[in-house]
Order: sequence, then C-alpha cells, then structure tokens
Amino acid sequence: MIQDPSLIICHDVDGAPVRIGAKVKVVPHSEDGTISQRFLGQTGIVVGLVFDDPATQYPDDPLIQVLVEGLGEDLFFPEELELAPEWARNRIAQHRQAVRTGGRSSLERMP
Repeated sequence: MIQDPSLIICHDVDGAPVRIGAKVKVVPHSEDGTISQRFLGQTGIVVGLVFDDPATQYPDDPLIQVLVEGLGEDLFFPEELELAPEWARNRIAQHRQAVRTGGRSSLERMP
C-alpha cells in the first residue's frame, strides 16, 4: 500500500498566503502555459490548501485550490493568483525555484 504524504487542508493555516473563503483572481495570462485557458482572468473562492511536500511547503507555499463558479476547481501557485503585489509573487516564485534546485533563497538568509 502506498501512503500519500500530501496534506489537503480546508481550514485556515497560520503562515499561508491566503485564507479559506478569500476571493482571488487568477492572473490574466500564463507565460509558461501551465494555467488552463478557461481559468485565466477568472475570479473564484479559495476552498483548500494542498501541500504535496509538507516538509518544504508547509505553511507558506501551498498549492491553492480555487473554485470558480461555472468552471469548477483547479490548483494554483500563489504567484498565479492576484492576492499579493507582483513583487511578493516574484519573491515567492524565486524561493520555490531555489528550494526545488536545492539552493538557499534570499528568504532563508533573512534574519
């Protein structure tokens, strides 16, 4: 039997970038084409937080499960949602990339 270590949480988590029930807007364009076209620019409600790798993602880097009325649900990275200023989304994306490649990001070096 394979055990899935993922955490799927449907309540607020201290340190997460969003709150359950928050209204968010999906960015209007996807530079890398990873966001389904039908969700681009749509507004929805946060219904869950998904931590595929809790050891590195929890609590501040979840996938965010968003429900868009009439379209359904999908998962988004924080920088794919308009929930923070662009500079903050860029810092989150840089941190995520540094963690994936095994390096230390500037966020980890901050006192």
